[in-house]
Amino acid sequence: MEISDETLENLQAKAQQGDLDAQYELGWRHAIGMGAELDDALALDWLKKAAEGGHALAQNNLGARYYSGDGLEVDILTAYLWFYRAAAQHDRKAAKNRDSVFRQLSEEQKAKARDRLGPEFGPRG
Repeated sequence: MEISDETLENLQAKAQQGDLDAQYELGWRHAIGMGAELDDALALDWLKKAAEGGHALAQNNLGARYYSGDGLEVDILTAYLWFYRAAAQHDRKAAKNRDSVFRQLSEEQKAKARDRLGPEFGPRG
C-alpha cells in the first residue's frame, strides 16, 4: 500500500467521519508504524471498521490476519468469510485467498459458511 501525504490528524478526522479509505490507511499506518505509532490494537480496530464498511482491501487484509494469526487468534472460517466478501468486490488476490482457504475448511466449517453466506459460497473457477 502506498501511504498518502495526508497528515495523521486529517486522516483521523476523515476516518472518524466514516471514510473507508482513511480507516484502511490508518490501520495500515498503525500496523507498520509509518506515519503513525506502531500499535497493532489500533491497526486492527481501524482495519475492522474499514472491512465492516465494505472496503475490499481491508477485508482481504483482515482475512489474512485471521488466517495467519497476525494479532488475532487463527480462525480460518473467519478468514474465509472476509476473503469471500473482498472477492465479491472483484478483488483478485482475495479470490485466490478465498479459494485456497476453502480447500482447507472442514465439512463443518463449510456448513457454517453456507449458513452465513447462502448458496453462493465456495470457490470460483
